[in-house]
Amino acid sequence: MFQIDADLSSLESGVWEEYQGSKFLIAHISNVKFQRALARYQQPHRRKITEGTLDPEKNKEIVARAMSEAVLLDWKNVVDASKQEVKYTPQLAYQALMRDPEFRDFVSEFAMAMSNFKSAEVDEMGKP
Repeated sequence: MFQIDADLSSLESGVWEEYQGSKFLIAHISNVKFQRALARYQQPHRRKITEGTLDPEKNKEIVARAMSEAVLLDWKNVVDASKQEVKYTPQLAYQALMRDPEFRDFVSEFAMAMSNFKSAEVDEMGKP
C-alpha cells in the first residue's frame, strides 16, 4: 500500500549498512546534496560528457568525489593496514571508493535501491 506521507528523510540522512564487518552510513543517490556535488564536479567536463568522449577514469573520479561528499556519509569499524581504526573523512572515503571497485559497487548499489531507505513501518503496511 502506498503511503503518501511516508517519512523518507533517510534519503538525505542515510541508513547504516554492514559490509565486511564494518558499518557504513549511506544516503540515497537521489539526494540533492549528491546531485549538486555531481553537477559541480562534472561542470568543467561538460563538453566531453555531452560528446561522449570523457575518459572513463575521469568519470569514475568525478562520481567517487561526489559520493564521498554526499552518499557515503560515515563509517564505523574501518581499519587501516596496521589494524588501527580510521576515522571517517570525505577524503578517506574518496580514496576507499577509488581503490576498491567491489566497495564502490556495494555503496553505489545500496544507494540506488529505494527499498533500503523505506522505513520498516511503511514496508509492513504493504504486507497482507
